[in-house]
Amino acid sequence: MRQEDIRNEQAEQENKEREEIIERILNEKGKNAFDDMIKLLSDEDPKVCDIATEVLYRLSENYEEVKEKLKDTIKQRILSGVKNDVSLLYLIDLAGDLGLKLGNELLKALELYDFEEAQLVIYEALAKLERGEEFYPLLRYMLLEGEERFMYGAQVAMVLSYLDIPEIVHDLVQAIDSGDFKGEDLETIKQALSNVINLRPSYKEILIALVGEDNFEKYVR
Repeated sequence: MRQEDIRNEQAEQENKEREEIIERILNEKGKNAFDDMIKLLSDEDPKVCDIATEVLYRLSENYEEVKEKLKDTIKQRILSGVKNDVSLLYLIDLAGDLGLKLGNELLKALELYDFEEAQLVIYEALAKLERGEEFYPLLRYMLLEGEERFMYGAQVAMVLSYLDIPEIVHDLVQAIDSGDFKGEDLETIKQALSNVINLRPSYKEILIALVGEDNFEKYVR
């Protein structure tokens, strides 16, 4: 068996086990799991935090009172002013995914973090909430010009993909053509461009105008 097949099997098994744990928590505890999941976001194991985040997401999708409780929790955590709180980033990520109207609070949260990876999580949540356009010049610089592009370029591309700005198509094409990105990072940028087109189908014509219809598939995933 090839190494790739072994890795795929391992990933499938891990996903299956993850889903079983999530379903067990939801079935056994339901809404009562909320407080425990919030506590688990401080765990040092990213897999534990991932499971807790997914449980909170599904509970919020299914129960309006849980969504409101999550919203209040995020507000309180931001107002507490704790610096560089990694567990809060999971909640901010959820705010974007769930469409929680917390734009002003997330802008304040930017002041709590002094490392770029955390700020990008907040930028992405703001972009999903249609509050990220003001950061477009900074994000474009980080993708195409700043030294940080080599470390965070792919993540920046995904943030940009949620902004409703036509010029982003050109920016992502420029990033792909630059030669600065290889392997998984390059594929992530192509995925970001695919996201842009899926979210705003009219932007497909912009991409075709830039690269030609024959080359279209080379720029997307």
